[in-house]
Amino acid sequence: MMALAETVAGAPELYYSIIGIISILTICYIFYPAYKCKKGGLGCTETILAGDKSNGGDNDLLSLIIPAYNEEERLPIMLDETLVYLNKDRESLTHLFDAAVGNSHQRRNKSLIKYEIIVVDDGSSDNTCNVVRKYAATLNSGDTVKLISMHQNVGKGGAVKSGMLASKGQLCLMVDADGATDIADGLPKLLKEMHTLNNKERHDTSLPPKSVVFGSRAHLENESSASRSKVRTFLMHAFHFFVKALCSPRIKDTQCGFKLFTRSAAISLFTNLHLRRWAFDTELVVIAERLQVSVSEVGVIWHEIDGSKLDGGKLSLALVSLGMLRDMLCVRACYFFRIWKMYSK
Repeated sequence: MMALAETVAGAPELYYSIIGIISILTICYIFYPAYKCKKGGLGCTETILAGDKSNGGDNDLLSLIIPAYNEEERLPIMLDETLVYLNKDRESLTHLFDAAVGNSHQRRNKSLIKYEIIVVDDGSSDNTCNVVRKYAATLNSGDTVKLISMHQNVGKGGAVKSGMLASKGQLCLMVDADGATDIADGLPKLLKEMHTLNNKERHDTSLPPKSVVFGSRAHLENESSASRSKVRTFLMHAFHFFVKALCSPRIKDTQCGFKLFTRSAAISLFTNLHLRRWAFDTELVVIAERLQVSVSEVGVIWHEIDGSKLDGGKLSLALVSLGMLRDMLCVRACYFFRIWKMYSK
């Protein structure tokens, strides 16, 4: 009887110990991304493969930042389609570019904008780097091609941050290496929305505009839900719920890999960015709201491309989703407790 009584009396202490251990492990799990960020690890090598190697900041330059990890198969297709379109529609894109950034000067000799193609190889183990070099060798348009080779795999967020901070363009377009977003449809839409956004929300014309336009697949949700499994559909809606609750209700689709930034916005946002994996886009929204960067969203044509890095079984997909939720909780906690400081650039 006494042994039983001692066991019952000790049960609360065991219970609280277990709860304490679980709480500590949960806190460690949530703040793990913050710990990873403090370790650095964004070392890279930048190589200009084509174009003016003395190129500084250019008021007539559109930068395209393309994060790539083991993309030797999909990247050539994407670059083919992208470069053909950019060259074919350079004149019309010049007019849209000028309107988006507020260029009022008359172009002499009918000069057109130039492009800066920045491919960020995120520690690939395949032939991605050679694919970029091959394209640079055949380029005769006078545009710039840069290859940024990360010294180790850092994640999509880290790769995009490195590319954005190395860019020189007055406008910077983040675009995925798989070519899932139709650039012929999406880029003009984002440029037009950038023009509208800057005209509507820019109060001090003496300062460069800080604006970002998110390409969005939100208008495709019903079609996506009809073609996807119930698990994927549930995870998609759950993710959107947590984005709205933890980040912002202003953007419906944070994860589309097609976003346009003004130079000033790119510097402000990516200088402050901490997350390096899949959920980095959600932190961009949080930073934009805190720094009062103008944000808008426009629907784009998007197609699912085979070979996604998120393809896998239900367990793999659930773990990735859990990791993204963890990252959003980490962002909210780090800014709330001022673990992460905000720097205005």
